[in-house]
Amino acid sequence: MVTAAALHMSNILRPSTDTWLGSSQSGTDNDWSPSRRAMVDALAAKQKALCLLRLAFQDLDTLGSDMALTAAMLLVTADMIDSGKHGSKAHIDGIGWLLSYAQPATSVGEMLKDFVISDCYIFYVFALTFMDQIPKSSIALNSALASSAIHYAARNSFICCPAEILQILWSTAMILQRQTVDDDTRINTTQRGIELITETMAFDVEGWSCDIQHVPLGRQVTDIQSRIHTGYTHQMACCLYIMYAIPSIKRLLPPDTEWDLEHGLMSHLRAITDDDPNFKTSFWPTFVAGAQTRDQGQQVWIMDRMRPDLAAKSSCSDRSELAGDFKKP
Repeated sequence: MVTAAALHMSNILRPSTDTWLGSSQSGTDNDWSPSRRAMVDALAAKQKALCLLRLAFQDLDTLGSDMALTAAMLLVTADMIDSGKHGSKAHIDGIGWLLSYAQPATSVGEMLKDFVISDCYIFYVFALTFMDQIPKSSIALNSALASSAIHYAARNSFICCPAEILQILWSTAMILQRQTVDDDTRINTTQRGIELITETMAFDVEGWSCDIQHVPLGRQVTDIQSRIHTGYTHQMACCLYIMYAIPSIKRLLPPDTEWDLEHGLMSHLRAITDDDPNFKTSFWPTFVAGAQTRDQGQQVWIMDRMRPDLAAKSSCSDRSELAGDFKKP
C-alpha cells in the first residue's frame, strides 16, 4: 500500500508535458525533483515488500495463504500504476492467475482480503474491455466462480458499478475469446451479442440505485441520485462496448441506437461533477464516451475530465497515447 501511495504521489507531482517541454534544463530538473523523490520512496517500499513477501512464502503456515495472496495482489496492482499501456497487459494476466487461486468469495471473511480481491476482480473485468487479445488467465477463472465473485465484488468494491453490468462485460469478453472465423460461430456471436445488449438495456438502474442495504458502510457512495447517474453511465457504456466488440449486431438494432446511447451517456456523465463522490469511479464510462465521440468539443471536455485521474495513475506517454486514441478517425 505504501508502494502504491508513493507511485500515485510521484505521478501527481510529475510536471505536465506542456509545462516541462518549454522549460529550461535547470527548471525542468527542479520541477521533476519532488516526483523523483516520491519514485525513489516507491521503489524502496517495493523492494522491502518483495523481501517480506518472499519470507512469507517460506512460512505460509504462520502467515496464512490468504494474506500472502492479498499482498501479492496489492503488489501487482501497484506495479500497474506505472507499467504503461503495454506493460500492464502482463500485470492484468498476473492478476487473473492470482484470482484463479483465490478462495470463493463468501459473506464472511477478512475485510482487507475481501476488499482487495473485490477491487481486483472489477479491475480485471474492465481491463478485458481494453485488450485486443483476451489473456489466458481468463480461461482459468471458472465461470460459475467468476459470476459469484463478481456479484460479491460489486458490493464490496469502491467502484460503484452494478454486478449485472460487470457480468455482461465478462460474458462479452468470453465470447470474443472463443470467436472463430466460421459462419456458424459468427451467427452465434451476433445472436449472443443481441441477447447481451437487450439484457443490458433492460437492467433496472434505478432499482439497483436504491438497493443499498448490503453495501458495506463507507465503501460505496449511498447517495441515490449519484448512484442513478453512475449506474446509467455504466449501463450505456456497456451497450456501446458490446456494439464495438460485436459490430455485426448494429444492423439488427434501431438506426438511432448508437446516437441515443452516446448522448445519454454524455448527459449522465455531465451530471456527475467533480465534487460528486462517484466522479473518480466513472473513469471507464468516461473513456468509452471519449472513444465513441467524434465531436472535438466533447473530446476536449472528456480529456479535461480525465486529466486529474490520469495524472495520478499514468505516465506521460500513456496520457499522450490516450489523447491519440480519442483523435483516431
